[in-house]
Amino acid sequence: MTKYAYFFGCIIPNRYPGIEYAVRWVCGKEGYGLDVKDIKEFSCCPVPGIFYSSDKNTWLLLASRNLVLGQKERREILTVCNGCLTSLLKATEYLKDPKRLGKVNRTLAQIGKKYTGIPRKTEGRRRIMEPVKVRHYVDVMTDDIGLEDIQKHTTRPLNNIRAATHYGCHYLRPTENQTIDDPNDPVKIDKIIEACGATSVDYDDKLDCCGAGGGVRSHVVELANSLTEDKCRNIAAAGADCIVTGCPFCLLQFDNAQKAFTKDGIPVMHVSQLQALAMGIDPISLGFDTHHVSAHSFLRKLRGV
Repeated sequence: MTKYAYFFGCIIPNRYPGIEYAVRWVCGKEGYGLDVKDIKEFSCCPVPGIFYSSDKNTWLLLASRNLVLGQKERREILTVCNGCLTSLLKATEYLKDPKRLGKVNRTLAQIGKKYTGIPRKTEGRRRIMEPVKVRHYVDVMTDDIGLEDIQKHTTRPLNNIRAATHYGCHYLRPTENQTIDDPNDPVKIDKIIEACGATSVDYDDKLDCCGAGGGVRSHVVELANSLTEDKCRNIAAAGADCIVTGCPFCLLQFDNAQKAFTKDGIPVMHVSQLQALAMGIDPISLGFDTHHVSAHSFLRKLRGV
């Protein structure tokens, strides 16, 4: 049985604890009973839009420290954020370069750590080391759990719900060498939505950025919100009851930006929250009251009111 280590990142614990609860509930004894462990020493991934763009040495060192913690536990790192996925996965690729690896390990040695990768097999006297595996929650759900099992665990099918999927840039292109879905035609979140009984609606410019990417939200908020408004207009035209994403940063943008251009807005949630609802959880546990856009309209329709 695959062993995982939770990596929630920064936004979920600080802004949307309901997502953390949903992930723990879905993965835990109430759901699939996965072997997932908390590693308290995990830090920021660090965020690729800032550290990777401005100081690759610091970025790689911080990311490597997180990888060493997963390496020590011999566990796959289960990320619940697109940005965390990109940062950690890209770091495993950088560390294949002996020069970069040596430089990182000379610094890590000062805190008693060393990145080696995980031994997978032995050829003669030579151990073959593989990078620490970094997985996205969506990938684990579709590839390790499977859509058939997701459907079996759906005790409260979301038959009357129309959901618009937002994948996000880092999900579609996590690194130059690796993908977890077809970047031009992604389907995994859509399939999870359908397995939960809801309808995944198509809409114009589905693969466009949420508006926050590349630090735009931090530096040119008017532009970021304008891009979000365009996307929300297309989603509304498709008749969606909610927006479903696998990225808490994209969720943050949709949730915050909508108050700048509409009074009501379209409720936005993490895919784990949608799954938990389909598996029968009490919606009050999912922290929708911490979202800026009210989920009342969505929940009323869910109850058939």
